[in-house]
Amino acid sequence: MYLIFETEQEGIDRSEQEGIALGLAYHKVGKGSRYVTSPRLTSSDTWALPVDGYNLTEEEQELVVETVTFPEPEEI
Repeated sequence: MYLIFETEQEGIDRSEQEGIALGLAYHKVGKGSRYVTSPRLTSSDTWALPVDGYNLTEEEQELVVETVTFPEPEEI
């Protein structure tokens, strides 16, 4: 399950929002994180945020997509 965002920052912001709601804490010494998942760039140049287990609003539930196409990894 994914929410799709136009920018990476929008996905990061939503992940942080979920982390704060879950009580995740970021410590200034660099330990811990308020982010639950990270957005990934899709083949259509949008950002897909995995939201399995998120507490989604009704509006977000209507926007969830089940599958996303990601670019093929570049060969080295």
